Amino acid sequence: MENAVNLVDTPSRTSGRPRVDLEPYKDEIIALIEKKTKGTDVCKHLKEQHGIQLSARTLNKRLQAWGIKEKKEQYNSNNPELHARVKNLFFDVGLSDQEIITVLHDEGYAVSLRTLRRLRSRLGIRLRLDTPAQQQAQVQEILNALTEELDKGTIEGYGKELLHNHFRSKGHVFARDRLYSVYRMLRPDTTERRTSDVPRRPPPPKVLVGPNLTWHVNYYNKLANFGFRIHAEIDAYSRYVLWIHIGVEAHTAVGVLKNHLETVSSKKRQPRTLRSDLESEVPLLADVHFALRRTTEPDVQRDTCCAPGRAADTHRIESWWAQLAKSVVTLWHNYFRQLNSEGLFTSANIPEQVALYAIYMPILRSHIQSYVQTWNMHNIRKQADHPERAPGKPYMNYHHPPKGVENFGLPADGPTLQAMQQDYADYDTEEYLPPDTLRWCQGQLQQLSFDPHKPPARLPGDLQPFRSVYLALRERAWHHQRSGAEPRLAVCGISQGLRGYFPSS
Repeated sequence: MENAVNLVDTPSRTSGRPRVDLEPYKDEIIALIEKKTKGTDVCKHLKEQHGIQLSARTLNKRLQAWGIKEKKEQYNSNNPELHARVKNLFFDVGLSDQEIITVLHDEGYAVSLRTLRRLRSRLGIRLRLDTPAQQQAQVQEILNALTEELDKGTIEGYGKELLHNHFRSKGHVFARDRLYSVYRMLRPDTTERRTSDVPRRPPPPKVLVGPNLTWHVNYYNKLANFGFRIHAEIDAYSRYVLWIHIGVEAHTAVGVLKNHLETVSSKKRQPRTLRSDLESEVPLLADVHFALRRTTEPDVQRDTCCAPGRAADTHRIESWWAQLAKSVVTLWHNYFRQLNSEGLFTSANIPEQVALYAIYMPILRSHIQSYVQTWNMHNIRKQADHPERAPGKPYMNYHHPPKGVENFGLPADGPTLQAMQQDYADYDTEEYLPPDTLRWCQGQLQQLSFDPHKPPARLPGDLQPFRSVYLALRERAWHHQRSGAEPRLAVCGISQGLRGYFPSS
């Protein structure tokens, strides 16, 4: 009998690990579970804070022993807000299933990948076609959709990724390779011109480590000789285009400034550094950024937050301009240059400049804004020989950067930011013609049965879009000016009394 007692009291060599005593941490664990913290995260917390190595399975058993159930947020299949968000992330933002899961988890939706795929199927979003008949039907659908978009001229010069994301943003679920194959069949001239018109730029030299560390602001001058001023601001790490402004010289300084301040306000953060040719292109922006930084960091130096940019320094946005040119702008540049060489346009001639603005400003804005939306959701492939280029979608890399990548955004002082925005609230930076001149042009274009906001379909291969409309409006503008009738045609003048911020350094 004594031997039996000894056998019970003596621990066996195969009895396993000693039991982890969690009683001292019971209240802490239960508090985390009450906050709907995942079991794996609780285990991670115990290891980091108390050096306790614990598996999720062991934790679950201990919770059962305590009579506690791990609280998991249940997926509600009838949640209309979740349905709308999934559609938005899939179609408008162009995210993959795994990327959608990342965003949903960040927003508090406890949805698994399997559940998301079931939900996607219920919403009619199917990525695979099982039968040849379905695949053939999709080819016909692609043909119809491509024809419609090519008529608009929006996708002229798009590559495979941009094309795929553009159509997804329009609500189409097409196989990427099948879509591009049909596109190349329809427009071989466009795909060839895309690779031959614009020379490749050298790769950027620096490795950039996170969103909101540096924002690049720059000016695209290829259409400047024709009166169109294009500025954009891009996050250096993610290559996410924060905004783009297509306007006229009169509103350049304020247009850039207003867009920057609106972005800081909407993102609720500002970059650590602005990099641009700040002295000649955007003279107000450097002063405003410096003033905004100094409200929360009185000792910050101007040269640490406002870096003058040479071409080699602003490589991110310079590279992006090349992409924009290749996909959208080159066609318009070549066309406007042809008008100039034929003596049909010069920027110093008011009737010709007015006619060009009236017809092409709305079209250019529509095409370029559409490209920016598509760019932000397209996938940038990983390149082994260019480690400085962050792979993935610009939207995801900016708003949901990978683990281990720091977000360098700084808070902006709310009252100061609002006061700055209020100073420029009355400036209409979207204006491209004086109101009287614009109304006259709209009346003339209505007589010509042309609406620049809803232009008619273009013929395939048309490299001089709406030339006949331009020539007709140009002729009418010439006659109107010579007649001396009202209104007097004019272009926008530079606003007087711009308020600047010039804090002492």
